[in-house]
Amino acid sequence: MPYLINKDIKHLIKANSIRTSSSFNKNQIQPASLDLSLSSKCYRIKASFIPNKQPISKIINELSLVQIDLNKEYLFEKNCIYLCELNESLNLPKKIKGKANPKSTTGRLDIFTRLITEYGTEYDEIDHGYSGKLYLEIIPQSFSIKLKKNISLNQVRFFEGSAENIQKKLKISVSIQKGKVSAYRAKKITSSINLNKINHYLKEKYWEEIVPKSDSFIIEKDEFYILRSKESIVIPENTAAELEPFKDSFGNFRVHYAGFFDPGFGLLKGVPAVLELRAYDTPFMIKDGQLVGQLNYYQIEKNSKNIYGKKIKSNYYNQRLKLAKQFK
Repeated sequence: MPYLINKDIKHLIKANSIRTSSSFNKNQIQPASLDLSLSSKCYRIKASFIPNKQPISKIINELSLVQIDLNKEYLFEKNCIYLCELNESLNLPKKIKGKANPKSTTGRLDIFTRLITEYGTEYDEIDHGYSGKLYLEIIPQSFSIKLKKNISLNQVRFFEGSAENIQKKLKISVSIQKGKVSAYRAKKITSSINLNKINHYLKEKYWEEIVPKSDSFIIEKDEFYILRSKESIVIPENTAAELEPFKDSFGNFRVHYAGFFDPGFGLLKGVPAVLELRAYDTPFMIKDGQLVGQLNYYQIEKNSKNIYGKKIKSNYYNQRLKLAKQFK
């Protein structure tokens, strides 16, 4: 299932297969993905949903509690459900499909997002030849957040054809070191976070450092943690990768909201993946080296002029155990 790279995405935009109600920002086009952006139209809704055979406009009429104008900054409250229409819409060729996921910053702030298409039957999946609007469900889980029109919370990758072609697989495990900061846990009571404010917030007001006394610690039920992988990740220029979480039999937790790696990630010397982790049902002891997922590598067309890293001002190109870019 070949990934389309930035030049292919630009071609889709030029052909009017990807449209916008605003205007495209050049920074939206990543090496092998497109950042999607919020329009001014948003709603607080009663419940999550999958459209199936219904138009989203009808569902909004049934579930909407209040309409929100994102031309002005708005506070999205923790644990409330919102649905926002995106600036971008699609009229894809029949051989092209798409798949969405949260951006890295979105995952590190514990903002749960899911892309929804008209009459769609799955979250985050865009059918071959899809034509219509795109919507984003947004649920802040650890922090209340302030958003405004044109902010990007998720991204989409496009594929041609349907045959999957995994080139390589790498098992991913957690790094926990005795006596060292090995994780951050989100605090329960904090002020809100404005996503437009970069390198602004003091991390100690929002996060608790986890310094284990051994090579393990207990993750508590319904708590949110930031950890790092034991492995250093290198994504070559002719490759993109996705982190596929292991099934529940590997542990009762959810790992990694934003599991896509652009070509060039960690290219110089390799960097760890940052893992977003939330336990469910019961507390769970997690140990150094515990497997949490598998990184699948996919062949793409090489494009050394546009790869993840300092040159295109990527936020996490030199990360270790790194929080979202809003923290200093």
